[in-house]
Amino acid sequence: MRWWMILLAVLLVLIFGVRIAWKNATVLQRCLIRLICAGNAGVKPKDYDAVLTKIDVLETDASYQSAFDNGVLDVYAAKGEKPLPLIVYAHGGYYVGDDKRDFAWYCQSLAARGYVVANLNYQLAPEGRYPTQMLQVNEAVRFLLSRAEQYRIDPQKIFLGGDSAGAHLSSQMGLYYTNPAFQARIGGEPAISPDQLIGMILLCGYYNIDALRASGFLMIADSMWMLTGEKYYEGTELAKSMNTIAWLTPAYPPVFICSGDKDAFLPQAQEMIYALVGQGVEVVSFLPTTTRFPLIHEFQVRLNLPEAMEGLERVAGFLGERSK
Repeated sequence: MRWWMILLAVLLVLIFGVRIAWKNATVLQRCLIRLICAGNAGVKPKDYDAVLTKIDVLETDASYQSAFDNGVLDVYAAKGEKPLPLIVYAHGGYYVGDDKRDFAWYCQSLAARGYVVANLNYQLAPEGRYPTQMLQVNEAVRFLLSRAEQYRIDPQKIFLGGDSAGAHLSSQMGLYYTNPAFQARIGGEPAISPDQLIGMILLCGYYNIDALRASGFLMIADSMWMLTGEKYYEGTELAKSMNTIAWLTPAYPPVFICSGDKDAFLPQAQEMIYALVGQGVEVVSFLPTTTRFPLIHEFQVRLNLPEAMEGLERVAGFLGERSK
């Protein structure tokens, strides 16, 4: 009987300890988020073999000479000799998990349509706090343009894009290159001028940090805690900078934006569209409605879905129009 009492006491202590840790530290949340994100590679397109015949893999795990950890990227390019528009792509994963390799199929499918695509990693939170990841994207852009001839990049035709947290990161880089007041808050020296940035690809992302907790997205508030160091981040100076919508100007580049109708971030996409239109910024949106498979968060990388393939073709159309 005494052993059962000891075991029960140990279990109660463990449960109490886990509750305290969950409320006051991010170790458990970080592990859980990274577990959720692990292997989140979407679905390979049916025409993937054809995609591979149309591209060259120019680099894998190349260092972009970052001052921070995890500063590596892969570079894919459509076959040929002429310079091509560049797409710099940032993966999602709450800023806390995932890896560029899980978005290789998507990035290679974009490259096959006539582009150089740099699929990059960055330092994850909580080890890398905001705005570390922004500074790294800028480092990656600088690195890529320093090798423009080697990678067949047209330096006057640059797109930035990403999904989920990567869409938020990319949306912030759109500010960094077009809004001097915002850039001054972040620091560093922009690697490109506003006229070199000709478009944004924002896939299933979020853009209003003040409304993010209310989205109810699983563990999203915990990820912001890790990224900012503030459990209640709303209203902090970092959160003010992270609110993309609040810093938009008419100088912001043209935007392609998408979200599925079963994505908790759909209201974020709708608010972003409204704000961009209010600033007179060109917006192309793709907000499909579920007919069979629920169009949940990150539906666009499930390239076995007709809606995902339609989204990919619409992105390609947007890129083509902006690259003329």
